[in-house]
Formats: sequence, C-alpha cells, structure tokens
Amino acid sequence: MTTKSISNHLATQLQIGKPHSIPDLQALEGDEKSIDDELIVVEQQNEPCRNVQPPSPYQANHTNICSAQGGSQVLFATDEWFATADNLLQDSPPIFVDDLYCEEGKVMDGWETRRRREAGHDFCIIKLSERSHEAIQAIELDTAHFTGNHVPHISIQVADLTSQQEHSLVSTMPGVLERLLSKGKGVQGTGHTPEEVQQAEDACRKVEWKDLLPYTALNPGYENSRMHYFDLSSGTLQNIQGATHLRVNYYPDGGVARMRVWANPTSVAGEGQISQGQTSQVKKALYAPITTGKSCTVVAHKKNPQEEGSMPSRQEYEYTELSSDKHGGVGLECSNKHYGEPWHLIQPTLGKDMGDGWETARHPERPSILVKDPQTNLVDSDLMDWAILKLGCGGAIDGIQRIILDTKHFRGNYPESVRVEGCFAERGMTDEIVCSSFSSSATEGSSTNGVGPQWFPLLNRTRMAPDSEHVFERTLGQIVNATRAVTHVRVSIFPDGGISRVRIYGDGAMTDDDDAMRSNL
Repeated sequence: MTTKSISNHLATQLQIGKPHSIPDLQALEGDEKSIDDELIVVEQQNEPCRNVQPPSPYQANHTNICSAQGGSQVLFATDEWFATADNLLQDSPPIFVDDLYCEEGKVMDGWETRRRREAGHDFCIIKLSERSHEAIQAIELDTAHFTGNHVPHISIQVADLTSQQEHSLVSTMPGVLERLLSKGKGVQGTGHTPEEVQQAEDACRKVEWKDLLPYTALNPGYENSRMHYFDLSSGTLQNIQGATHLRVNYYPDGGVARMRVWANPTSVAGEGQISQGQTSQVKKALYAPITTGKSCTVVAHKKNPQEEGSMPSRQEYEYTELSSDKHGGVGLECSNKHYGEPWHLIQPTLGKDMGDGWETARHPERPSILVKDPQTNLVDSDLMDWAILKLGCGGAIDGIQRIILDTKHFRGNYPESVRVEGCFAERGMTDEIVCSSFSSSATEGSSTNGVGPQWFPLLNRTRMAPDSEHVFERTLGQIVNATRAVTHVRVSIFPDGGISRVRIYGDGAMTDDDDAMRSNL
C-alpha cells in the first residue's frame, strides 16, 4: 500500500520524564524530570484519523524488532478486554470502522484495556523478534483512532534474558504457557484477576529491567497528533547493551494502536523460544466486583435476548418511571459526551449497544496508578463525570420509590462507582438555574450560587458491576432521603465510563394543577 509523506508539522520537541524501575512505580506520579531523549510529535488538531500508516523516519536505516511478522510475541497482558496486545505488533496500518461493535464494545485496532477499576495499572510483557546486541535506537508509538480512550502516560522497560531466565519468567507468570500453546495469541474479552496481576508483578521483580522510555505523556489519536517518535539519548544507549524482552506500562489504562522498536539486531530470531502448539485459550467468566447485597440487587443481563424479559426493568411495577422520556423525562446536561448524550439514559427500551447509552471519555486527570481507600474499598479519587436529568410528570411528589442503574453492554467501561443526588425546583425555577446550581464542591443541602435548589443524596457512592441492572428499593432502605420530593436528579460516575439507562420511579404530580406539589425542603 502506498502511503503519503509524513506531515510537515513534525517539529515539536518535548522533554520527557526520568526513568523509573519497577519497584519505584508509585513514585512515577508527578515526577517528570527532563532528560535528553527527544520526542517529536505532530501538531495536534482534531482531524479524524485516516486508515493509512505514515511512513516511519527510521525504517530506511533500522529494523523493527517488535514486529509480529518478524516473530515478536506477547507473553502476558493484564487486560485485553477491548482489543488484544498482539495488535501492537502488527505491521499493517490500524483500521477504524464507524458503528462496528462486538460483545465487548466498540471494535478498536490496537491494545485497549478496560477502564481500570482495581488498584495498580495495566502492563504487558513482549518477547522481541531478535535479541538486540547493539542499543535500541528509537521507539515509535501510534495512538491512531484512540481519541477519548488513549493511554495518557506510558513507559517502556527492557530486559536481556537468557533462555533459562526466560523459562523461569514464563513458568511463574500466570497464563503465559497457555498463551504460547495457542500460538502466542491473546483472547479479546479477557483479563486477569487482581491476584493474577500481583503474581505477574512478583515474577517481574525477579528480573532486572532497565528503563528504555520513561514515564511519558501521549497525545490522542487524531490524524495530526497520533504519531510519537522517540530518539533515544546517548545515556540510554550506553545503559542498555542488549534486549530480549519489553515491559510496556500503561498509566493507568487505555489504548495504543501500534508500537515499533527500531534497532540494529545481529542475531537470528527465535533464540530460546518455547515451542507452540495448537491449543486455544478459553474466555474467562466476566469479572463482577459486586453481587446482590445490602446496598442493592444486582441482576446480570442475559446473553439470549429472549430471556431479557425477566430483567427487573421489564417487569410491571406499581410506580411510574418518571425519568423516562415516555412520561416527559429530559436529559438536560452533562460534563462530557464524547461517546453519548444524557438523553440516551431516559429511553424506555433496553440499550441496543454501547452507542445507545451515555459514555464519557476516559478522564484525562485520572491517577497513573490507582489506589483504593481501605475504608470504602473504592478508588481513592474524587474525579467524576455527571449528567442531570429532569423527571417527568412534575417530579416525584412523595419521594423516590425505586432506582435502577443499568450498565447493559458496558462490560469493560462501566463506572467504578455511581452517586445519585436529587433536588426540588420551585415553580418558576428554570432548568438552566438547576443545571448551574451544582458543582462537585457543593455540599448536601446547598447550592453553589445561592439561587438554585438545594441538592441532597439519594444514593451514596456505590460500586457498580458490568452489564447489569442495579436495583435500589425504598422499602429495603437502600435509598436515602427517600421521602423528599424530587424534580431533578444528578448522576455522578467515578471516575468516568458508561451507563445505558437510569430509571427513577415514584408518584408524579400534575404540572398544570394549581395544587401541584410545593417544596418541603
């Protein structure tokens, strides 16, 4: 395939961070001391990316030793939900097809992990196609088509292992032998448990890793910002005399389309490789962080559409679904609508795919390494996105009876947790005033500008599960402030993600009645 010449925008030079070893990963955040490595990126413009690979400035004089076609292979990846890590190694250009979805979500051509909801960060281990006796000269990263879901920061480390050392690594890292027996291919829609990831970390700590590319920011995958070129410094070249394996660290999650490692290899490919058979890997069951308990009832969606009639939202219920657009509900405003708008949340039907819900971009300020609060077992971060919905039928006159939060189709990108708040808008108070009356710093019973309504919690921050309906009942004491009248609700998702539907049930008031409900706040 003939490719166009690289854009004349190549020019910008950035100072990138100080190298970090694996035991010092938690020291990465906020530490970006400059070194002599040079990053050339294309000037960012939000032009959609083309399905064409720009020619590499290194190709004429160097060899890509991280090519699947040359024999490079992924040994381990913490998560391969949306797309497998094998895609990083492909020589072909990354392809994007509009409106193409699969069971896991939007089809992407690269390595894309789930929105991380557990402590730590994602990483993968790659065996190079050839051992580089001379120093690696350059690295090339392409974030094509990953716009709201690209990896915000990345680092790459190298190890120079003997066959015996590689065998020790393979035998102690979960899932590596099974992957090799299946021709080294990953399985989309899979990911390792937190315990397995820790086992892999322990195995990595027994290997001497050297920093090749330190903690470095990546740009989103628009046409004029997708390509990242790293010319390695003389200090890095002197420090690394040989390389057989890479560790690619995502901080904390996301997607990259392609990776190329340019060097002057001098040995034949496949030294010390373990033979591969024909065994295929098996998908693991979908990881569910919560099940039915005191806080709510969790009902997973069925694979067979004919069985979806048994879901709670499909059953007859004595109270009206006030949030539904069928009864006058309105999706007013949201903090981010990269992949969907809030009006999707109030449809009476079940979602047909991820594009039929409200999904935000991955939060650009999310921590590089996630840490959990030991008291709540939730990610220790207040970052979130929000949407404000107006209830139909004049609102809930006697309070909220039931809330259903539905994450249908959102299996790798559901929110870690959700909080729901309500308010009551007096007659004459416009939706604009309601939407402007709340900020993330507002406290219960207050409005930010002193003019709008008072906001109060309905559901405290609660853990979510993938592809499930979460049912909260007033009769079970699962809704706080359940007797207070509500006209609007604000749904906050932590730190980002997607929800298919929000269903709020109660008794409505007639908006054209002279005795329509009045505030009891």
